[in-house]
Amino acid sequence: MPAKMPIRRRDDILDAALELLATGGLQAVTTTALARDAKCSKDTLYVLFENRDAILAALIERQASQLNTALQESDVDGSPLDQLTLICTQLLELLTSQASLAINRAALGDASGDLSRILIAAGKERSAPKIMAAIKALDMKGTIHAPDPLDAYRTLYGLLIGDRQILALHNAYDPAKAEDAETVAHRAVERFVRLYMPGNGKS
Repeated sequence: MPAKMPIRRRDDILDAALELLATGGLQAVTTTALARDAKCSKDTLYVLFENRDAILAALIERQASQLNTALQESDVDGSPLDQLTLICTQLLELLTSQASLAINRAALGDASGDLSRILIAAGKERSAPKIMAAIKALDMKGTIHAPDPLDAYRTLYGLLIGDRQILALHNAYDPAKAEDAETVAHRAVERFVRLYMPGNGKS
């Protein structure tokens, strides 16, 4: 039980950081506010994290790990097409979630670019290979002809995300009032397959 306490306390601090980001932006995430909202001392903060940037980095890592875990679980059942649709559903849900939007806004507000680098490394650089692997599986099965998985990934990403994330970052897109992610993902994958259908000239 005692060994789990630092983990729970760490999560409390990350939860507090996320809430502060969502309600007040990057400038709201101070050690004083974190200690207050996480109901801990500043000493505890510095025992668990080197500094505020380390807390934000850990928050990004935790958020990205949710998608990466979901991507691993998508290997369990279903055809390559079903798996790709599931992956796309999970990706869209994550990128337009309030947590992800808060983190992205914080990264954009970080003039040093450090948070953006962490966000890209923990997110895209881990999830993109998984999506490209699903595309390769479809290519090997003959469902599509995609000799350049990276190009195909970028096409699929555009079909799936479009301008949804950028609009959401500017509070001009509300996922709760939009089509559900599964419907959007199914349509995007359907269009992607048609675009890369063998013999249609796409390479």
